[in-house]
Amino acid sequence: MNQTIILFTNQKGGVGKTTTCRELLFYFGQNYRVLGIDTDPQGNLTKGLIENPETGLYDALTGPDYETAAVTDSIDLLAGDKRLTILEDSLIGQIDAFTRLKDLLEQERFKEYDFIFIDSPPNLKIMTSNAMAVSHHFILPMSPGLYTLQGTNDLMEIISKVRKSLNPELSLLGVIINAYDSKPVITRQITQEIMEAFGNKVFKTSLSRTIRLEEAIAEQTGVIHLKNVGKSRVKEEVKAIGLEMLSRLMGVGHEARQ
Repeated sequence: MNQTIILFTNQKGGVGKTTTCRELLFYFGQNYRVLGIDTDPQGNLTKGLIENPETGLYDALTGPDYETAAVTDSIDLLAGDKRLTILEDSLIGQIDAFTRLKDLLEQERFKEYDFIFIDSPPNLKIMTSNAMAVSHHFILPMSPGLYTLQGTNDLMEIISKVRKSLNPELSLLGVIINAYDSKPVITRQITQEIMEAFGNKVFKTSLSRTIRLEEAIAEQTGVIHLKNVGKSRVKEEVKAIGLEMLSRLMGVGHEARQ
């Protein structure tokens, strides 16, 4: 099976980007070796997975002495922290500014992973461009709130430039709608706008707004692994999104493990 690298990105904050990434890390971690990479200086993915990692992505991109942090037996993490802001500033004008992450992942130690999931900052700066340069696909998480499509054209324009200059393979795997609540009329209207904009790229299943996701973050686990919680809607949603993601990958030539 070929390794697949997937970026979760949206320059608009508060759309559930990190939540989507972490939940799918745990879903795929049931059957695959998965690496999570937190390229956001805020380190929200890291905080929701592990306590105080000794080294992280900054160390990996700046020197030889680093380790991935074990989240579970099948999930590892390259942690993000505020030092990535310093790194971004130092990379301005450097010839390899946009390929540091790509060069890193070519190291032999990363070949063991079936999937690599990258969580990007809510901006279009150097770390996001690094993630775009190395990924095969990207997922666009969106929430059905006011102005949700604002800035999307800027993102797609950057994606187009990355395809031309750095990574012609990069493609949109799909749009996942988060924090969904079908009751408000405005939510349904905005969801319809998203579907009209992206067509069949929108995943069939949305991720509901629920306290269960916050509980999973607090326990540093996936919602599918929450204890004392039986069958729940959000668990089924994560499973359905994971299955659809695998189906979409198979549709673009990915060989799924049987």
